[in-house]
Amino acid sequence: MSASHVHKFDPAAENAWLLDGLSAAIWVFDIDLGRVVWANPAALKVWSADSLDELRARRMKETMSPAVLRRLQQFQADFSARNAQFTELWTLYPRGVPRTMRVRFSGVRLPDERMAMLCEGIPEGAIEPEVVRSTDALLHTQMMISLHRQDGSTLYLNPAARSAFEGRADLLLDRFVQSDDQTRLQEALGKHGEARVTARVYTRVGIRWHELTARNCLDPASGAPSILISATDVSSLKEAEAVAQDMAHRDSMTGLPNRLMVEPLFNRLGAQARANGSTIGVFFIDLDQFKVINDTFGHPHGDGLLREVARRLLALRGADDIALRLGGDEFLFLAVEPRGESRLELLAGEMLQRLAIPVDGSGRHLVISPSIGVARFPEHGEDAQTLLRHADWAMYESRSRGYGQFRIFNDRLRVRMERQVQLLADLKEADARGQFDVYYQPRHSVAERRTIAVEALARWHHPEHGTVPASEFIPLCERSGVINALGSFVLRKAMQQQRNWQDMGLDVAISVNVSQQQLSDPGFAALLAQLLTETGCAVNRIELEITETLLVEGKRTVHENLDRLRALGMRIAIDDFGTGYSNLARLSDTEIHCIKIDQGLIAALPRNAAIVQTIIAMCKVMRVTIVAEGVETQQVANWASRHGCDELQGYLYGRPMPAADIQGVLAAEQSAVVPADRSQA
Repeated sequence: MSASHVHKFDPAAENAWLLDGLSAAIWVFDIDLGRVVWANPAALKVWSADSLDELRARRMKETMSPAVLRRLQQFQADFSARNAQFTELWTLYPRGVPRTMRVRFSGVRLPDERMAMLCEGIPEGAIEPEVVRSTDALLHTQMMISLHRQDGSTLYLNPAARSAFEGRADLLLDRFVQSDDQTRLQEALGKHGEARVTARVYTRVGIRWHELTARNCLDPASGAPSILISATDVSSLKEAEAVAQDMAHRDSMTGLPNRLMVEPLFNRLGAQARANGSTIGVFFIDLDQFKVINDTFGHPHGDGLLREVARRLLALRGADDIALRLGGDEFLFLAVEPRGESRLELLAGEMLQRLAIPVDGSGRHLVISPSIGVARFPEHGEDAQTLLRHADWAMYESRSRGYGQFRIFNDRLRVRMERQVQLLADLKEADARGQFDVYYQPRHSVAERRTIAVEALARWHHPEHGTVPASEFIPLCERSGVINALGSFVLRKAMQQQRNWQDMGLDVAISVNVSQQQLSDPGFAALLAQLLTETGCAVNRIELEITETLLVEGKRTVHENLDRLRALGMRIAIDDFGTGYSNLARLSDTEIHCIKIDQGLIAALPRNAAIVQTIIAMCKVMRVTIVAEGVETQQVANWASRHGCDELQGYLYGRPMPAADIQGVLAAEQSAVVPADRSQA
């Protein structure tokens, strides 16, 4: 029936008196104004009204709940659209007293053509309270309840469902953004008789996330098999989950994706690369000296530096490239190289330039630079973890060659790194199996023309690989946490050896390298005091070698340990001087006994004579022993002797050797040479 068949109501019409004589309560409700405009005597009794004028004066809309108002607006729309009729159980509140009755609603037009509602109360027996409450809850609940035939056509929608699915209410399938969700729901109903699905659905306010609970049932009106669905809007929860998911997968400081996103992001790029034959470059980026920056200028400065690195990496991106932060000062960059192009090496070079960032503050000028390792997909691996490991290895290789370099992974590096992995695994058992030993390299006195000191150097005699170079296994010890145990072993052996030589009449000093990890241990000075007592060696014949970086930038624990060691009478030497970024003016403020000029500077003599002469002159001002490292030719030895070096160390005077061999050298030299003034020894 079309809207044109809706009857008009005029209380002034001649036949209106017929309604007054009916025993059924009948009233006309103006939905727009929210008030009764006409009622027969039976209806006045239902509404506890003294008169029609008194009932007309009640402004019911003011006390109407939003759910009831929405339901009446739905009625009004359906009256206009298709002359609909509804019969529902309603609770009226005449003068605030609840009264439940079944009411038939139909549309009726007022004289001004507005759509109103004709209400007919249907008498019936007493209604159970449970029925009243369940009906009222169904009307007011925000949960969307609907009943459907097996084919998905709609039998019933409660007000919340009707409001939500306006325009898509006729078929269940029309709700779903993805038809697969409706298929999953139907399949679960078929197997288990009930189902729960969280899906994106179309609603009056746009696409939302709904959690739908469905079960098979019978239509209470016809008895036909039906589907009852209750739906709850969980969009806010989904949005919160999405925010939490994004926070969990994004670095809060830089805004870049974090380590958790490496695999999914690489897999996406990998699928594209397989399809179009492109290459992916996996760049592992580590910031050189970042810890020094943090310790020197403070963490806020370091955090700002990390954000600046992230900004510059983002500026380097191509259309499909991805920058990530792995943590600390480590970043990852996934770069796409289209087929036929050679982009990755050029990009690595550009990164070295763009990520070299000057840092000024506290009267210091430093430059932070990246060490970069690159692995290629699919040449060096086809999964994220393999490529990340190979890029990491290449980064360590680039760092071993100095700051601010990049290295591309290759098979030779693979063999070397696999060896290191095996050595790393063997390191933890090396001490227990007695594989460590201490060798000694002579330090030749220019004045006395003989060996007056030796440097103690750790050696690892591996059962399969033979003697492993210290340059290879010491970094592994530092990475694996074995360095403290190894350092204690070398110190004990050196002190025992010094005491043995002393008892034999061989007066020789021994220097021992000390790592940052050892000096950062609060108990390190106490350990050395204990070893001195146990071995009985002469404390002034033990010299500890540390790096200039460690001395200048070391934390408070480092300096506290050094103060205690000086108080014990131990000598402190700066090893490899000239490779760091400090200066002798700064060192002059600290108590140093010896400076060993880096072998790289010595080996380049006489080409860089001016630099070395400057260092020697400043050392003289500080009144410290000057040792030239890496002396391999007589020409270099002569130059260093003429220009003021006190001691010479290098292959010209002997390679590192076992204690028994160096002992023979010491004995022969000491018996052949008359001792001179050794106040600087």
